[in-house]
Amino acid sequence: MDATQALAEFTHNLTTDALPRSAVDATARMALDTVGGALAAWNAPGVRELRSLLSDWGTGPSRVWVTGERLPPPFATLVNSSMAHALEYDDLHCELPIHSGVVVIPAMLAVADARPELSGADAAAAIVAGTEVINRLARATRSYRGDAGFRGWNPTSVVAGFAASAVAARMLGLDADGVARAMGLSYAQAGGNQQCIEDGGLVKRMQPALVAEAGVRAAWLAKMGVTGAVNAIEGKNGFFAVYEAGDYDAEPLTAGLGESFEIELVGFKRYPVCGMAHPAIDAMRELQRDHGFVIDDVESVAVHGSKFVVDMVGRPYEPGDSPDVDAQFSLSYCLASVLLTGNMRLADLRPEHTLDTERRALADRIPIRLDDGLKGKWTARVEVKLRNGGTVDRTRDKAGGQSDAPLSTDELIAKFDDSNAAGGPAMEDAAARQLRELLLDLPNLPTLAPLVEAIAPDTGLRRAG
Repeated sequence: MDATQALAEFTHNLTTDALPRSAVDATARMALDTVGGALAAWNAPGVRELRSLLSDWGTGPSRVWVTGERLPPPFATLVNSSMAHALEYDDLHCELPIHSGVVVIPAMLAVADARPELSGADAAAAIVAGTEVINRLARATRSYRGDAGFRGWNPTSVVAGFAASAVAARMLGLDADGVARAMGLSYAQAGGNQQCIEDGGLVKRMQPALVAEAGVRAAWLAKMGVTGAVNAIEGKNGFFAVYEAGDYDAEPLTAGLGESFEIELVGFKRYPVCGMAHPAIDAMRELQRDHGFVIDDVESVAVHGSKFVVDMVGRPYEPGDSPDVDAQFSLSYCLASVLLTGNMRLADLRPEHTLDTERRALADRIPIRLDDGLKGKWTARVEVKLRNGGTVDRTRDKAGGQSDAPLSTDELIAKFDDSNAAGGPAMEDAAARQLRELLLDLPNLPTLAPLVEAIAPDTGLRRAG
């Protein structure tokens, strides 16, 4: 049996009664983090252009978060997913370079607007299933785990369609064959390469969204009886044959399916930048904390990273048309910000900082070098030479917020509130508080109607003019 069918049957059959409480609770945490991160980006470059363009193209039942425009479900998924991913503040799996929430939460909520009678338990099961699909595909993909680095395609932006189609098909009530059809139809639209990261393109923040949009569209087409690839994952020209030249590990696709759950390994970010930069940021902050130095005490900084780190965030900081994107994918810029401010925050992505000559000059003095001995995907070693002649260093292979130091629910609430404030605020306090409480109670909601209304309320918003 092709893994497509196995994952489709799992998606169709899953209920929250079959899940451990920890997995059910994780769906609320993921929803809170995903929507919260989006609040800071509701009017970000790229997002506002999408809202304007798609609003001109038609209306539908699904709401754009915060601003409330009504769009067809695939279009709403595209805008909301872009919003959630725009500031690189979205979740990241503890072992895989995969952003799950920005795919499964917008897909779920887009369908929820069309079917608000569905319950929070329905939503939670769909979220778990979609998270399982996207991360099991990632586990089977050998190029994620080897020393060669990525093969030029963006991980989340290719496998996201399978997950979004599974979520939407489940929410639409399709049977297992219908879910499989939806996955096949999403594979027909798969895409997503990393050249935009190299070139600093604003479309980077839309890439998972473009594939999530395709997945939601695929589910509706499947509901109408349209057929697609049957063996979309392991077929002769399926996902692994095309994207991995047939070099994949089949076992993680189905081994232990329904016994352990990937959603329990999803971590949440402390910094609004590429996850590959987080361990080095943590290392620098820990060195500052443990040794008490400030910028004036520093003679030089050097960073040694694995191939994955160097490939993703090792380029020199050269701000182009979208300097905030360039900053999010430049470890040199991130560490310069830490040296200057002690942290890397949303505020550090503002133009007055990304184009600041002092910060740019400091970033130029922080080289990122490949160390073939560092095999972990996220592994980086930060070395700081001090003016007093001493040298301190720290190596980290995981980021805080992931498996070694997960964010507590209180920290996620604080992150939600900070993101809302950074959005202008996006919502007034009462509206934001109501939304936050509904998201945290997601699995227990009798219907999803209050949630989809709270995410774009008629009052309490700061809308663009």
